Amino acid sequence: MNYVASFPSRAFMPSRRGQERMRTIVVIAPTGTMPPAFKQAAEDAFPWAVIEEVGHVDEAIRIFPNTVSLLLVHPDFVKDAERSASDLFRYHPMAMTAAIDEGAGTQRDAAVSLFASPLVRSVLPIHVRSEISLSILALLLQGIEYFPRSLLGSALVQVEQPAPPAPAETDNTIPAHLRVLTKRELQVLELVQRGLQNKSIACDLNLSGHTVKIHLHNIISKLGARNRTEAAAIYRRTGREVALH
Repeated sequence: MNYVASFPSRAFMPSRRGQERMRTIVVIAPTGTMPPAFKQAAEDAFPWAVIEEVGHVDEAIRIFPNTVSLLLVHPDFVKDAERSASDLFRYHPMAMTAAIDEGAGTQRDAAVSLFASPLVRSVLPIHVRSEISLSILALLLQGIEYFPRSLLGSALVQVEQPAPPAPAETDNTIPAHLRVLTKRELQVLELVQRGLQNKSIACDLNLSGHTVKIHLHNIISKLGARNRTEAAAIYRRTGREVALH
C-alpha cells in the first residue's frame, strides 16, 4: 500500500481495555456518497465509533452526543468547510479533518486544492478495496495523517509554497475570550463540559491525573470562573453565541 503519513502528538483510538468511549465520525457529503457497505464495515471494525452523515457543513456545527474524532468532508464542500473552520474547530477541537476521495479521476487542480487547503489534513479513499479503506480509516482515527501517493505527487508538481497552517492552530479559530486557553486546555475543557471526570480526561488525553488538575486550575483562573462547572458553562454558552452569528 502506497501512502505518505505523518504522526501528530495525540491519538484518538481508545487506549485502555474496558474504558472505551464512543467516538463520532461526521461525514459532510451529499446523500449517498458513503457506500452503505463501507459504513457497515467501518462500524463493525470500530464498534466504539458512530458514523453521522450530514448534507451540509452547517449541520456539523453542533455538539454531538459523543466526542467527534474525525470530520470527513466531500471535496465539493471543502471551501464551505474552510469558511466555517472557526466554528467547526470550536465545536470539535479534537477532530482531524480529511477529504473523501471517491476515485472519479481526481484532476491535478483538485489535488492541488486539497493539498494546499488549510483545513484538510488527510484523504480517505473510498473507491479502493474495503480492507484498504478501513486500514486508512484506522490511521486517521489514531490521528495519523494520510495522503495517497498519486494525489500527493500531482499536487507537488504545482505547489511551490508550503501549505498555510491549519485553522486549529491559529487564534481566529476560537472566540476571543477563549484564546487565553492553550490548545491542551481547550481539549480538557471540551471533555469537562461533556461531564467527564479527571481520571477519564487523563485517560483520553494520555495525561496524568495531576497534570489534568493543573490544567483545570489554569482554565478556571484564566476564565475567571469559580469552579469547573462554571468554566464548562462558559464553554457551552460560547458555542450557542457562535451558532447565532
